[in-house]
Amino acid sequence: MKRKAMHLIALLCIVVIFLPSVVFAEDKNETSIIVATGKDVPTGGILGSLPEKYPANAVEFVTQDGVKLTGYVLGNSNKGITLGHENGWMVDSWLPFAERLVNEGYMVILWAFRNDEPSDSVSGEGTYRRDLDVLAAAQVLRERGATKILAMGASIGGTSTAVAAPNIPELVGLGILSSPRQFGVNPAISALECVKKIDVPTFFAVAEKDPTGNYYDEVKALYEASASKQKQFNVTHSSEHGTDMLSEEGRYSKRSKDSTVKQQQERIALADKLLVFVNDSFGQTTSTDDESNEASKNTADNVDSNKSPNNTSDAVYKNKSEKTAFMNPTIIGVGILFLLVVVAIIIVKKKK
Repeated sequence: MKRKAMHLIALLCIVVIFLPSVVFAEDKNETSIIVATGKDVPTGGILGSLPEKYPANAVEFVTQDGVKLTGYVLGNSNKGITLGHENGWMVDSWLPFAERLVNEGYMVILWAFRNDEPSDSVSGEGTYRRDLDVLAAAQVLRERGATKILAMGASIGGTSTAVAAPNIPELVGLGILSSPRQFGVNPAISALECVKKIDVPTFFAVAEKDPTGNYYDEVKALYEASASKQKQFNVTHSSEHGTDMLSEEGRYSKRSKDSTVKQQQERIALADKLLVFVNDSFGQTTSTDDESNEASKNTADNVDSNKSPNNTSDAVYKNKSEKTAFMNPTIIGVGILFLLVVVAIIIVKKKK
């Protein structure tokens, strides 16, 4: 009887030993929405300087309605940030602030929305579903290891982000710059109802003299409708739109003679305030100026030597996910083995 019990225990040990391999194999079969990386990703279009500056960071991914998008993932972190660009602006309009976020320890994704080359063009009902693009961008960050997401967008990119936000898992914050409450027709994509469902910290900003239209009333309406108890409404007096409000130079201020030093300082202050908001949302302390400058230098050194800050991200997160996938079933298997051994011992004692 003891021999049979020992055979049973040995068999159970074999089963438990192979259990992690089986679970890990199933984990590897999970479908990724990333279809290409690096040099295999289409370039050109509205990407701006991203292909030249971060060639190894390119990623092509697919939305839930089958649209292929082209983007760039910068940084390595479990804290991810989506940055949706405004319509008519280059994707790298976010880049200065994105690099600042990377220096603070975040992972960010910048991408071209549908109908903006080199991403796919769409017709029919899917034309305005840029919220699906935001959701896919957030999924790319999760595949790269992000466990918390802050979603941010400018103009139409902000409207799309607000619409997507209620459906982003582990959302910690929402940032809106110069965004209308809705866009598109038949059907229109409305952010007004969506912000009523969002209770995470929220940052709204708009220029009082936005040269592209009266966005003050639009952003104010979104701010007032927001369900967040930690929301802020920021108004600048400069003549800028979207991400240009975060730049010392701005876009329109370059063409205007009435851009004062005070307005330049106001734009810099808004960028600083947005960074503080991001850090507060993630529960992180903002770096000092010296730390930020040193990080910027390191980033520049990496770029100059063709060593993008995110070159090793695929390997890092592959190893991380493999370890996680292996360890969890192993712990479970050991627990099961322990229980089965106890049961076998009890059976042997009863047989005696």
